[in-house]
Amino acid sequence: MARFRGLSEAQERVFEQIAIGNDRGHHPRTLDSLLEKKIIERYAQFIGGWPPMTINRYGVPIPVHIEWCKWSSEKEAGNEE
Repeated sequence: MARFRGLSEAQERVFEQIAIGNDRGHHPRTLDSLLEKKIIERYAQFIGGWPPMTINRYGVPIPVHIEWCKWSSEKEAGNEE
C-alpha cells in the first residue's frame, strides 16, 4: 500500500476525516496534496438560495477506501507492507 506511506500526520488526519464524510474546514494545501496523490476526489455541489453558489466537496473513491482500510489494519497489527 505504497500510496499511503509517507503521508504526514496532517494528511492522514484529513484523509480519515474525508473518508467518514467530514470534508469541510481543511487546509487547502493539505487537500491539494491529497488530490495530487489521487487518494481523494473533488466534486462540485450546487447550493441553492440567494445568491446561488457552488462549493467544492471531497470524497474518497471506494477502491481507495478499501485499500486504506486494509493498510490501516495491517499497520495496527504491525504487518505494514
